[in-house]
Amino acid sequence: MNNSAALKRQMRYQQWVEEVKDFNSRPKDMTVREWCAIHDIKPPTFYDHMRRVQDYFAGQLQSIDESNQMVISEPTFVELPPAIAEPKPVTYGVASIICGNARIEISEDISEEFLLKLIGAISHAQ
Repeated sequence: MNNSAALKRQMRYQQWVEEVKDFNSRPKDMTVREWCAIHDIKPPTFYDHMRRVQDYFAGQLQSIDESNQMVISEPTFVELPPAIAEPKPVTYGVASIICGNARIEISEDISEEFLLKLIGAISHAQ
């Protein structure tokens, strides 16, 4: 392919990338049909552009250099879930409640509300 054709193709892809970016920044309640009508694009044409952009970038991500390492031409970001707070260290009970065959170890950091619920549950179980 000559440089002129490659440049035209690259310009088309860039136009489609901008189109997809604009679509992704539309108001959340706007439908595809509404967005396409505003931009004078038929929905099947837009879906074709979106597919071509996805295929293009998938091809970019999968291109391999001489050392068989994946080449990523643009930075890629992945949203990570929020960090989980470190769990409290295991504490050993400072008090025990024995009810039949059950033994409940209570630590010193138990809330008063939970302790009252626990006592209530035990008293109803007997």
